[in-house]
Amino acid sequence: MAKQKRALRTPSVRENKPPLCPAVSFLHRALVHATGALGLLISISFFTGTYDTAQVKLTLLHMGGLLLLALWSSLKISQRQNPFSRRNLPFLLPVLVYTLWNVLCFVFAPLHTEAAEEFIRFLLYSSVTLLAATEFTQTDIKTITRWLLAAIWIAFLYGVVQMVDGFFPGVDPMPWRGWFTKRIFSTHANPNFFADFVIFSSGILGALYLATRRKKYAVLGILGAVLLFFTESKGAWLAYAAAAATGVFLYANYGSAWAKKHVKKINALALVAALGIAVLAGVYSAKRFQSVSFRAHTWLGTFEIVKEAPMMGVGIGNFKTIYTAHRRPQIFYIEKAPNTETQHAENELLEQWAVSGTVGLALFLWMMIFVFTWAVRTLKQAEKTESFFYLLGYTTALAGVFIHSWVDISIHFASSGFFFALFIGILLALCRPKAALPAAEIPVSSNGLLWTIRLLILAGLVTLSIWLLHGFYQIVAVMGTQNLGEKLLLSLAWVVFLGCVGTSFLVVIRAAWLTRYWLGLIPLLLLPPLEAAAYAPFQASHFYSLGIAFYNQRNLEGAIGFFTKAVTFNPLQTEYRQFRANVLAATFDLNKRFSPVRGDKEKPSDDYTRALADFALVQKRSPNHALLYHNLGQLYYRMALTRSQDAGQARSAAEHALLSEEARENMRRAQKAFIRSLQSDPVNPETYTFLAQIALLERNVPQAQGWLNLLRKGPSVVTESEFLQQNQNYPPAQQLQAHIDNLRRTPKTK
Repeated sequence: MAKQKRALRTPSVRENKPPLCPAVSFLHRALVHATGALGLLISISFFTGTYDTAQVKLTLLHMGGLLLLALWSSLKISQRQNPFSRRNLPFLLPVLVYTLWNVLCFVFAPLHTEAAEEFIRFLLYSSVTLLAATEFTQTDIKTITRWLLAAIWIAFLYGVVQMVDGFFPGVDPMPWRGWFTKRIFSTHANPNFFADFVIFSSGILGALYLATRRKKYAVLGILGAVLLFFTESKGAWLAYAAAAATGVFLYANYGSAWAKKHVKKINALALVAALGIAVLAGVYSAKRFQSVSFRAHTWLGTFEIVKEAPMMGVGIGNFKTIYTAHRRPQIFYIEKAPNTETQHAENELLEQWAVSGTVGLALFLWMMIFVFTWAVRTLKQAEKTESFFYLLGYTTALAGVFIHSWVDISIHFASSGFFFALFIGILLALCRPKAALPAAEIPVSSNGLLWTIRLLILAGLVTLSIWLLHGFYQIVAVMGTQNLGEKLLLSLAWVVFLGCVGTSFLVVIRAAWLTRYWLGLIPLLLLPPLEAAAYAPFQASHFYSLGIAFYNQRNLEGAIGFFTKAVTFNPLQTEYRQFRANVLAATFDLNKRFSPVRGDKEKPSDDYTRALADFALVQKRSPNHALLYHNLGQLYYRMALTRSQDAGQARSAAEHALLSEEARENMRRAQKAFIRSLQSDPVNPETYTFLAQIALLERNVPQAQGWLNLLRKGPSVVTESEFLQQNQNYPPAQQLQAHIDNLRRTPKTK
């Protein structure tokens, strides 16, 4: 054991240490610790002051990713080194080709605005992979692993609190307790996301235990398995079993002389354990078959996208927009809502095929096979030193995340997507040959130019910090603090926020102070405005949540103002305009006046015109939105009734004719919009009742009866009786049917 521990302290290869230049040395250390800290914060951060509780993780990813890119760019410029050198290129080629292909697919994609946020995240993920692959040494990976261990301790211990709270309610003081009944999710927004965290954490913990034989790693690993059970995530159980079998196989075949003697028995035991967990997952799946049904119908709809664009796909970020045209009606019944939004395919291979085409899927598989092949090849040749066990742990972790992605969407969210990208980079860094690079001569610029840029950087950082503090204060000022959990959350939010802003400020200022080449300062100069743009969606989500709260309280005037603020801070998010249009359709103020609160920018308008403008933008960006045409039909319907009433009070025959024609035109538009709505959502019972009412207003009783019959019959592809019963028992339809029956019994008068 002592020999093994001594061996673990001796790297198997010579590391590529950065030159001793202060700026280069500091930038490299800052990159390593910033990467580790970002992983920690993404893993443990949770916030309820925004509509999307995972928005804080996305904001950390966007802002932290920009900081990493700025520091990396400054480092490479200062070093005057190309990270994509001829020596590195063979190891980076699959990642680069895959990234460039997806950029090309996005350029030729049918829609861009709604997909922009996800595409930007994809570029950040690719950058993290390339940064880790080219910059990090074994010592750096060890440092990052320490940050990850801190995240594991925090997430697992809070997971225990949630687990105990399931048996003894009240142990967990946080405001989000019970969101998923007894399913635990720790510091993640969803049990499946936490399950993914447990999977890749367990792979790393297992390797660390084998390397050091420290009991704390074994205890954490066992605790992770227990917590995974209480997530009730069946797909995660399968992925955990597959990852564990992968780790055992790799260690038994390449890592232990004792294990090699019993390799057949060990492999057989690993296989039996994996099959046992598969059976357990199958039993639980049978108890909650709707989850399986949801995935099956989602996969069928995704395959329709593949057939629509087989070569280049529809582009990253466009899945959620294009999929709505191919969504199976059963999804609406399963979700029990007419506005269900499926953002991803529940299978990463299918989604890659849909958004990147056949070529993109092939490139993705090439990249993954390339990484795993090199990892196994390096394990075969590596001595049993620290490098071997890090390689074993991160290979197992990546395998677990990759396999889990076949039945889950965790990889598309920051809490797993960041680590998926980082693990690929770490494995490439551990596999590529290490060789000392010749230190390039670092140029020195004039002090006057340097100080001018430094002062501009300082001014930008001070302005950004003040703006961030003011914006965050606006968010937390309206948060409730009625119990211990809310007070604790608010206190932690301020501590983490101030820590992030203060530390980032000092790091950038220190980097600017040490950098002696003016070009190396340019990435730092561009950082403040980019960080402001990255933070704006966080504020937008907060104002959107306030708008929803006011809307639910029927304070429509207050809701409009907050939705307008959300649109201002994040104009890329179409859903904000959809909600604002719905509120405008409800307030329905037809008096023309200039109102910036309602979205007016140049000239006076009325709520009908404003709502139409918002709906038109939604239609342009998301033409198959589930509720777009239904809500648009409601707007036209209300306008038709209003103009019909106005015609009854007309002061002249000409005015009566004009208003009557406007009423008829809006009613025709309403009917057309409702019929179009059935293409996106053939299940929504309100749509059928509106169409029946329009038919009755036109005195077309057979047509009204036809719409009610279609509602009861349900879509032709739906055969499940439990779904169809929901249509047959819809109260408004029953009332309309009674009215139609009464009309039929009443004799017509000449």
